[in-house]
Amino acid sequence: MSAIKRYWFLACLILLIPIGLAWPEGGELLAHSSWVIQVFVGVMLFLTSFMMDARKLAAQAANWKAWLVALAHIYLIAPTVAFGLAILFAPANEPHFTTAMMIMAAQAGSLASAIALTHMAGGSRELALICTLLSNGLTFILTPLILQVSIGATIEFPLVNMIQRMILVVLLPILLGQIVRRIFWEKTVKFHPVIKVAPQIIILMFVYAGFSAAEKELQSAPSLALRFLGASAVLHLLLLGSILLSTGMLRLSWNERSAVIFCGSQKTLPNGMFIWRTFFLDHPGGAPALVAHVPFGAVPLVLYHLFQLILDTLLVPVLEKKINPDKTCGNTPAMNCHQQK
Repeated sequence: MSAIKRYWFLACLILLIPIGLAWPEGGELLAHSSWVIQVFVGVMLFLTSFMMDARKLAAQAANWKAWLVALAHIYLIAPTVAFGLAILFAPANEPHFTTAMMIMAAQAGSLASAIALTHMAGGSRELALICTLLSNGLTFILTPLILQVSIGATIEFPLVNMIQRMILVVLLPILLGQIVRRIFWEKTVKFHPVIKVAPQIIILMFVYAGFSAAEKELQSAPSLALRFLGASAVLHLLLLGSILLSTGMLRLSWNERSAVIFCGSQKTLPNGMFIWRTFFLDHPGGAPALVAHVPFGAVPLVLYHLFQLILDTLLVPVLEKKINPDKTCGNTPAMNCHQQK
């Protein structure tokens, strides 16, 4: 029973692979309904903010060494390494392999999973939130720049829509979470275990939506998918190793290192899907893609996202022991072992 409580999330991730391949219709509906994804991101950030202490949040905002390491890996090291891996793994007859890899590598850090996994490990959720806000706030500048430098693709985010989205989907839920916390924290103690699990359910929904969107490409070109999986796996492992080394050299605490490890090595799926569908996919009615038609552009996005979640979920108990070596969790579920107010 304790193993089920601890690894149910990982088991669900693995089960989503055959489910997404066999019944992709529901996931495709979610992937095409961008407002649904945004609503659930907002809900997740609201719940995350509700569980955070504002004083710790302010302190971690000044922890520039930690969040600078995360940003450097998201926007400098990841695209550089991904470009080299794309050249190494690309088949001879596929000119768009590098383009697909760079669409994934140019993205901001995850909006959802990095914070949830940091909390599962007992790390600094506050630092994870700061890293997430910074990486996603800079994406409208740095993501187009990376794509321009690496593959010569010119894209433009709708700036006004991006600002509105950041306010409505990210900043407003975080603010509301802190307000509701001040009023209802003591009255909702019995619901805290459910609140802590809810973000994981939302992450599973995102994975199902993304995997379903790439179902046709995964089944039509399995050998190409294996190449993308290999490149994605190597990229994530190299990022984890680099972050582990750099945060150790900076003598960050394991509480902080866990947040940087998850935030600096993960990539967001919804933003990547938006860029792929908007700029790298032919539109209905025969309209050509704005940049180039890359039919399998969703494949590295989905495979990297899936691999990062599986591997990082396995890292959670390892980081738990590093963060709190004197505390034995025993049969306590991972989500409840390091409760913070």
